[in-house]
Amino acid sequence: MKCWHCNTELIWGGDHDIEDENDEYAIVSNLSCPNCGSFVEVYLPKEPTNGKDLHSRQSTQDQGE
Repeated sequence: MKCWHCNTELIWGGDHDIEDENDEYAIVSNLSCPNCGSFVEVYLPKEPTNGKDLHSRQSTQDQGE
């Protein structure tokens, strides 16, 4: 993955399991840029457990249920 600011290849710093502390995401990965010092976090969404897409959440009232 390239840095948004300077286009240098980012260095992977690690992955952290956040499944128990976050309702939407399972893992956060951190990367840093050796050139400009930028820091990037990438969040991996949890798999939906009810068959619904997490990215298009609506309340049950909005869905007419």
